[in-house]
Amino acid sequence: MRVKRFVAKNIQDAMVKVKMEMGKDAIILNTRKFKEGGFLGFFAKEFVEVTAAVDENYRLTENRVLPKPEEKNQVLPEREGVNYEIKEEINKDRDVELNNELTEMKSQIKEIIDKIEYASLNIGLSRAEKKFFQILVENDVEEKLASRIVKRTMERIPSEKQEDKDYIRQEFIETIGNILKKPKPIVLPQKRKQMVFALVGPTGVGKTTTIAKLAANFALNDQKKIALITSDTYRIAAVEQLKTVGEIMGIPVEVVFTPQSMKNSILNHKDKDLIFIDTAGRSHKNVVQMTELKGFLEAAQPDETFLVLSATTRYKDMLEIINNFEKVNFSRLLFTKLDETSTYGAILSTVYKTKKNLSYCTTGQNVPDDIEVADYRKLAELILGDGAQ
Repeated sequence: MRVKRFVAKNIQDAMVKVKMEMGKDAIILNTRKFKEGGFLGFFAKEFVEVTAAVDENYRLTENRVLPKPEEKNQVLPEREGVNYEIKEEINKDRDVELNNELTEMKSQIKEIIDKIEYASLNIGLSRAEKKFFQILVENDVEEKLASRIVKRTMERIPSEKQEDKDYIRQEFIETIGNILKKPKPIVLPQKRKQMVFALVGPTGVGKTTTIAKLAANFALNDQKKIALITSDTYRIAAVEQLKTVGEIMGIPVEVVFTPQSMKNSILNHKDKDLIFIDTAGRSHKNVVQMTELKGFLEAAQPDETFLVLSATTRYKDMLEIINNFEKVNFSRLLFTKLDETSTYGAILSTVYKTKKNLSYCTTGQNVPDDIEVADYRKLAELILGDGAQ
């Protein structure tokens, strides 16, 4: 696969260059306009850049004669020992081989596009800007977001502060903080009103432990009357964990098996200030499980639904989780296991993608201590790391 960039005054001239040098089989990977030259930003000329690729070892239209659609099942010439089934198998093998090669080509092209997009985000960045861009990307901040953060921050740096590392770092913290936004933890109303909160998320992210921490904090620190309800009937250990917490603090714990029993359980605890609902960990790929979860939540009608995610999860995997849990209309984000990872950029990317507010972060297994309201400054420090000193 050969890849080359062509620059011209307009798209027509650029395409002529592509066809002349790479032939009619060239694939256009990317096009962009940019300005160059001029003085102090004035009188710059506009150019067009086209990135194209061609596989010189695979010329589909020139080197291979493929069967036409109506010829795919054409009867082959009869030969001794070759029967109809063998002829059909030959056609199938040919189709499989072609599909495999096309799939491989698509994969190669996607990989090239990703590399080109990554490289294009670095174009025009100064050494300092490239350094911060690299720090963010290595910390699992989505690449386009990382580029936006760097450009937005560096544009604010006055010329006399260009070498002031502490000043620049603080400006990056402010930019990241503006994206993370002010956290929205649970705020109790001044007038007595029962509030219901549900925690949802994939398996293994620590929902049950997190609910135990929240319940303990509101019971001990705010002297609120609390009830715990769990629909996690798949894991006996989760139910036992909640019951243990409930026994220690005198909090009732109920296990529900159907949406109707969820509704009844909430009605049975009208005297409580807060009700926390623990749900079974769901595979976001399992349609039946997600439908079942939605049924429980529709019966509960929580005031807020928290999507619980592990900070150890890669951002690309988080995207898939988020897309599927959007069906249950979660309203806030809660991240666990910050103590188990060294990359925190996925938190920033997820907030930016979902436009949902952070609520809490957990930093260990201890109940009720290892939970805190999300602090954008602390998170920004973690995302920037020591490399941005």
